[in-house]
Amino acid sequence: MPLELREIDADTDFPALYDCYMASYGEPMQPFIKLFFPTLGKPEPPKDEYDEGVARLKAWHVLDPDSCWRKVVDTDTGRIAGASAWNIHRENPFAGEPPPFEATWWPAGSARIFTEKSMAKLGEPRTRCGQRPHVYLLSIFTHPEYRRRGVAQQSMDWGMKRADELGLEMFLEAGEHGRALYETNGFAYVEEILLDVTTDTPDERWMEMQQLAGTTTAWLMWRPVGGHYEKGKTMKPWEGSSI
Repeated sequence: MPLELREIDADTDFPALYDCYMASYGEPMQPFIKLFFPTLGKPEPPKDEYDEGVARLKAWHVLDPDSCWRKVVDTDTGRIAGASAWNIHRENPFAGEPPPFEATWWPAGSARIFTEKSMAKLGEPRTRCGQRPHVYLLSIFTHPEYRRRGVAQQSMDWGMKRADELGLEMFLEAGEHGRALYETNGFAYVEEILLDVTTDTPDERWMEMQQLAGTTTAWLMWRPVGGHYEKGKTMKPWEGSSI
């Protein structure tokens, strides 16, 4: 089963990409993803919820001029073994006032506010540190049946090569299960992010969302231009000091 990295076909690939995404983040279960795709873990989600998830994943790509996806394909079957979603920011993505993130797939109220606050907390360190052109790894995932076969590494190799071609640094937010991959590829830790959003007036729905998302810790990680990182010597552009 040869595995080959390819550019996605945005017109036809998103149902299969969505299936692979959900299988990957569902095994092992990563509850934080349920904030964005509530059907994660449901063996047979309602068709309207499934279709909405596929459409939204596609819209996030096609409506963002900086979005770039790659897939890894089993060339014997045509099946998608894994994929990665990148933003290639040739200009500072945080210049000016960015549009607010709106979790419109949740009804107005506590569920939506909880999700929006969670995303704001996750994104704040990169917003502060990434005030320059850079490549951002939004998501990388491998179907459980194709793990330990270099699927994610193919995507990482592509992203790092593209960043080096453009002379750009790289950022990502790592979860528990991806840290080893990023460490191996020379990413340095910048900041720990504890996703524990709170409110002074939690209602029942807010507490349900806390249960849904669980306790999640992420880490902002960074790769300098060219990937040449030396601990204690490499300068952090956002601080002008060594990391």
